[in-house]
Amino acid sequence: MAKRILRIKASKRAQHLVRKHAISKHKQGARYGKEYDLYNMSTFRNIGAITEKEQDKLFESKVFVVGCGGLGEIAIDMLARAGVGEICFADGDVFEVTNLNRQLFSSYSVIGKKKVDVISKRLRDINSSIKLNPVAEFISSEESAARLFKGCDLVVDGLDNVLSRIYVSRAAKDCEIPYVFGAAEKTRGYSTVFLPKAQSYESVFMLPSNGKRMDFKMKERMKNAAGCQSILGVTANIVGVIQATQAINYLLGKKFISVPDFIHVSLFDEIPFKVTTL
Repeated sequence: MAKRILRIKASKRAQHLVRKHAISKHKQGARYGKEYDLYNMSTFRNIGAITEKEQDKLFESKVFVVGCGGLGEIAIDMLARAGVGEICFADGDVFEVTNLNRQLFSSYSVIGKKKVDVISKRLRDINSSIKLNPVAEFISSEESAARLFKGCDLVVDGLDNVLSRIYVSRAAKDCEIPYVFGAAEKTRGYSTVFLPKAQSYESVFMLPSNGKRMDFKMKERMKNAAGCQSILGVTANIVGVIQATQAINYLLGKKFISVPDFIHVSLFDEIPFKVTTL
């Protein structure tokens, strides 16, 4: 009985905080404009889970998501709903029928359309007050990635090939921002954060490109590295949500998993989620 009373009190306290936040932010919206008010009304249910100050910090953050596939799309969606103020995302691909099993923004009606265009339209429906920077191209070099990442707080990896990850991880290190890594195949996946001054992606996975210049021969070798051939849709989406969580934790100064530790997902195992050291 006592525990039930405590739960009720805690619930009422949370509801009070939400109402207080909504009222105060509504007043601020009247002062600063409709767009500000809309942002706060669409994120006010976050308050209680995070503080108003932390919500404002998310609004002031800028995140780049590279690759708009199974992992990248759910990460973009969750970051937008969390209220990250500026989201940049890059992908040069169009939607295909084979995307339907896992990619959040895919549907029969958008087959053949540019992913970044479809995602931009959807995100404006979700939270029109955040700033979007879609880039309809693939990452083709370390230098091009570094130019795109300028001014960002971190980069989230939604990629599906080793060569692009090398470009992105190197550019993130050059820009001195964290690289939120994620990968998934079949019913398994994992994620971690590579910090600028910590061990690199190439070093951890002992890639032959580590510490070497990416000449034509090395590019071809990395381009031919094995990629994902099959995946259960729920696997990709779980890993993408974990990446979004890692990004939010970093932005808010909370604990997150970084190398040499990995969050490991194995859906058909007795213990489907665990933290392991590589």
